Amino acid sequence: MTAPFAGNWDAIRLIVFDLDGTLYDQRPLRRRMAFELARDALASRQTKTLRTLARYRRLREEWAERNLADFESELREAVALATSTPPDDVAVLVSEWIETRPLRHLRRYRFAQLAELFAGIRRSGRTIAVHSDYPVAAKLAALELEADHIACAGDANGVRLKPDPSGLLWLMERAGAAPHETIMIGDRLERDGLAAQRAGTACLIKSRRPIPGVTTFRHFDDAVFAPLLG
Repeated sequence: MTAPFAGNWDAIRLIVFDLDGTLYDQRPLRRRMAFELARDALASRQTKTLRTLARYRRLREEWAERNLADFESELREAVALATSTPPDDVAVLVSEWIETRPLRHLRRYRFAQLAELFAGIRRSGRTIAVHSDYPVAAKLAALELEADHIACAGDANGVRLKPDPSGLLWLMERAGAAPHETIMIGDRLERDGLAAQRAGTACLIKSRRPIPGVTTFRHFDDAVFAPLLG
């Protein structure tokens, strides 16, 4: 894993945030969406939507390190085969339940002090980027946050799912920042932390508990961010 971050923000020019679980609390959102899915299943008297989405999420996690030419298309085909659902219908369900419906809830679950941290980063002249395995722009807008650059797995720029470092490498190229001038801030050591290691950047991991050998934080007003909050 990458060396612990020593808190030397003077060397950092590019700050890359993960999105899901890092910029907002996923736990209450997942409970909310599970409730909406259960209500939909009761109303329609079928569980196909639930089963299709569950298979999609599970395979997406399992396939994270597969080097596929068209990841999303092949993933939809696999889900379609497993659930007897046409691939186009899989795409519609993913768009509705994973990409669109959660948007109206996101602002409620945004972590405290993020707006202040983003403002402090901008005042410092540093560059903000957001890198996610899922589409970024609509979620970022719903969170009422702005980034200078965004990267999403499956985009035309060739970005793959984390822990593949392609997203971080692409963002560094866009921002004109070297690995030692970049930090990845995320919530999953096995995804965000490993992507940072492979790209040669520092990382900070949001975690309730300390992780040996890794710099962690619980809140966005923790001491590690003090130089940016001013």
